[in-house]
Amino acid sequence: MNRKIGYSIFPSTWVEQKTYLKELYYDGSAIFTSLHISEEFNTNYTENAIEMLTFCKKIGYQIIADISPRTLTMFNCDSITDLYKNLPIDIVRIDFGFTLNEVLKASETVPICLNASTLSQDWLVAIKETNRQFFAMHNYYPRPETGLDNLQFDERNLQLREYNIEIMAFIPGDLKKRGPIYEGLPTLEAHRTLLPYVSFVQMTLKHDISWVFVGDGMISHNQANLIEHLIKENTFIIPTVFENNLPNNLSVLFEKNYTIRPDSPATLIRFQESRTYATQGEIIKPHHCISRKKGTLTIDNENYGRYSGEIQITRIDLPEDERVNVLGHVPSAYFSVLEALPNGSKFNITTEAT
Repeated sequence: MNRKIGYSIFPSTWVEQKTYLKELYYDGSAIFTSLHISEEFNTNYTENAIEMLTFCKKIGYQIIADISPRTLTMFNCDSITDLYKNLPIDIVRIDFGFTLNEVLKASETVPICLNASTLSQDWLVAIKETNRQFFAMHNYYPRPETGLDNLQFDERNLQLREYNIEIMAFIPGDLKKRGPIYEGLPTLEAHRTLLPYVSFVQMTLKHDISWVFVGDGMISHNQANLIEHLIKENTFIIPTVFENNLPNNLSVLFEKNYTIRPDSPATLIRFQESRTYATQGEIIKPHHCISRKKGTLTIDNENYGRYSGEIQITRIDLPEDERVNVLGHVPSAYFSVLEALPNGSKFNITTEAT
């Protein structure tokens, strides 16, 4: 999957995000903005918006701009195509107010994104007949309890994919929440309180969404680094807190990349390469053999015979075992990552947990 991460910015607040926009950018990153929020209109609106778009484009961001007929008036343009030619925009998202014929005409030269929730059947049929690439972006939902549920989201996406439409959606941020409710701007209600990396993993793995935007705008460097590593290396990171006084000979084991064994049960993540790596070190003596709560990182000691050196992460609570050493735990905020990773996934462990 060609995963992409995007950030939401708006003409009224983008200046305070300039530093972050530079720091978080890497090749393939995108920006979503809206150019028809009436509350933002003022005498300097068009100049400010153009400055914002130009700034982001110069950094390298792909830009998706939400528009309505009022946007054309504000920027003194006659059509969607005219607006696209005059502004540094890569994809135009049509929110409301345009006819099907206007959109189809514009799609001859303009990459078009539509509202995933409001696309009607006649529009879908007409779009497919053009044999052009269209996009559809889901809404974000500021009010708690109003976000989409997983089932309706997946069912809608299945329908959109039947018409060869590429889908985009939103996840919440972890820094400053955007108003007016300040409780996250996700597409899925289940993501409202999750960390951005966790939401990103779920959105790309469980729902097969390649374009994911942070509704609240920016995210912390910690979360951005986790997402960037996944995008660039196609390797998942599992943040972990290690126990104190971890034997020195074990630390080298976590400077490696691992694969989830293809026969791992739902209750455990088994590190496919762990026993091979462990045989290169010292004998693993019994140490810290305590109960294993969900998310516990363990290694089998010499009492387990030929299994000595096998590393696991528990996906459920398990009892203590004199043959199993507890090394650390995955913070509960990342449990959804453990649940989402399929067997065969490439991953590594990091101590940079939040």
